[in-house]
Amino acid sequence: MSQQTLNSTNNAQLNTRGERLYRVVLVHPSTGVNWSGGAEIVAIELARRLSSYFEVELLSGADCGSFSRPIPCIPRSHAYHAVRHPLVAPILGKISTPEIVVEHLTSFFPCLFHLLRRPADLIFPHNDYGGLVMAACVRALTGTPILFTEHNSLHADGKCLQRNLRFRPNHLVVLNEATAAFAHNLKPTQPTSVIPNGVNLDRFTPQGTAINLDLPKPIALCVSSLSRKNHKRVELAIQAVARLPHVSLFICGDGPDRAYFQALGDELLGSQRFAIKTFPHDQMPEVYRSADVFTLPSINEPFGLVYLEAMASGLPVVATDDEMRQYLVSDSGILCDVTKQDIYASAIKDALSADWSLSPRQNAARFSWDAMAQRYRDVILETILQSKKEMSLPTY
Repeated sequence: MSQQTLNSTNNAQLNTRGERLYRVVLVHPSTGVNWSGGAEIVAIELARRLSSYFEVELLSGADCGSFSRPIPCIPRSHAYHAVRHPLVAPILGKISTPEIVVEHLTSFFPCLFHLLRRPADLIFPHNDYGGLVMAACVRALTGTPILFTEHNSLHADGKCLQRNLRFRPNHLVVLNEATAAFAHNLKPTQPTSVIPNGVNLDRFTPQGTAINLDLPKPIALCVSSLSRKNHKRVELAIQAVARLPHVSLFICGDGPDRAYFQALGDELLGSQRFAIKTFPHDQMPEVYRSADVFTLPSINEPFGLVYLEAMASGLPVVATDDEMRQYLVSDSGILCDVTKQDIYASAIKDALSADWSLSPRQNAARFSWDAMAQRYRDVILETILQSKKEMSLPTY
């Protein structure tokens, strides 16, 4: 079949006989439960947009749209405290993220049986190796091809990517050229495409209502999970803003070390210039509009949807000077060595005093989810057709 031209007004029947839409099943058991995770948001945004071209189903932990199908499992956020109970933690030994292992184990058979009962034309797991193991089992039984996005990029020196390539996805999507080159060196024959994550430009806008954060202006905003063991380095943002006596810091997030960061902020800035709160995902556009600058001093951040959301909302960004931030932020903020407090604080001050005009919004527009979904659409169609072609070849 010659590939038909697709657009938003012509949702062509994407199979060789035109009898039905191809069925694409995305998998992430945390979607609908955890609204702060990047991979979860990506799965939801893609499921919503790909529904214009395919019959799409998202196997989720809770309802998150008409395309979602909640499956019985224990999502990682529900398992977090249980696996760290003093009576349980010693049994789990050195497993660094036992809550994710619980999610993988409890979601494996529900997803597997569902895909065997209702076969798909393509499986698109978003929950790392757990979904890949499940999808590989389905493929071994039915031949269903696998599309996989490596959300971790080259985090931990590419160890996650090395592990995930062992499952031989039919097509691999990576977020940048550096990860694509790394994957090619590991497996030169692996079909790979570079498609960045996107931002919802209709939701995240400079115009609209804001929230009273009960802090004096100007306000620096940091959106992050709160753990001293992760790569976010939120303490650096607290220490930097503490050097700016007329700037407030608002942290939007939650996590196991929230009390630690609350105490640190109260000590260095005082309660009148510092606050930590959480908001429902639907209110995040209002949160961004309530601030004057965005900062997140992560190290080895695989991508960072929050940078795109902030820029789409009109905020300049102050962040770590690394290759990924250079790609995302470009000239819509200031990148610096955030480990040097004087330099980091000066960058925040300069970002607040500069006239950024429409630059952040225009930069974020490069990553429109609508454009990225169209690129995924083409990869999905190519992968399905290639798989059907290979399965139809005679064996000798």
